[in-house]
Amino acid sequence: MDTEVRPGLATRAYVISPREIEPGWVTLYALTFVIEVFCAAARATLAYPVLWVIFKILGRSTTPVHFLALVIGYGPLALSLATLIVPLGGWIWEQTSGGRTPSERERLVYEDAMAVLCLSDPNLRPPRRWFVLDESYVNAAAYADTLMVTRGLLESGHLDPVLAHELGHLNSSDARVAAAVHRLTTPPRWKMPFPFRTISFLCTGALGVWLTAKPWAAYWRAREFEADKYAAGLGQSQELARFLDTNALVHDLPVPFMWMSEQSHPATEHRIDRLYQKDVPA
Repeated sequence: MDTEVRPGLATRAYVISPREIEPGWVTLYALTFVIEVFCAAARATLAYPVLWVIFKILGRSTTPVHFLALVIGYGPLALSLATLIVPLGGWIWEQTSGGRTPSERERLVYEDAMAVLCLSDPNLRPPRRWFVLDESYVNAAAYADTLMVTRGLLESGHLDPVLAHELGHLNSSDARVAAAVHRLTTPPRWKMPFPFRTISFLCTGALGVWLTAKPWAAYWRAREFEADKYAAGLGQSQELARFLDTNALVHDLPVPFMWMSEQSHPATEHRIDRLYQKDVPA
């Protein structure tokens, strides 16, 4: 069974559709975007004198400085908006995380799992690309149009249910929105030493993400339940519940005031409980 997006349909398959536009993420994204406009203005303002000095030192005309400062300031916002339409950037994610292309035997394991899931939904949208992270722990993640799986997951025997869950993010707006929000910010994304910390916090866009972190966390917790529901629709409810029981439950810790925390995943026991409910497809 063909589980890859055909080249001629690759772009069309990932162009945003009306069913992926929902009030929840649109409202949160708009709020974050408005805050990031102020961060972009600060970034452009800071970039202007730096560029002007550089051009002067090089003996070049300073005419392009204004345009370049605007690109540096507002370019990330334009890129973020573009990501909502056609989510690109999976290759960069692979390179920055240290991922690699799968081996032939890993590809066979992946294609077997996709073939099983396609039996439940022949119209599911597979990732445009996927890569392997050489880590022994069991994990997977979706970003834009790309899937990451660890070597540990491929060797664990739990690929089917975990892949079904991640396809829930890829077959909705989740992976696209996550990439768009990430691209509202710029490097450096680590905490800078004093006295650059405040300037970095503002100019990189970290301020906007920090101010909206809690409502975004609440949104992502709800989306985890939806991705579980999608996996259940692919016939993986029992398998996913067993995977969470043996691999995720042990890592849960008490989170005071969970409803107003920045925890992006709900309690694993609640996920297991929902997967075992009789009204969830099995």
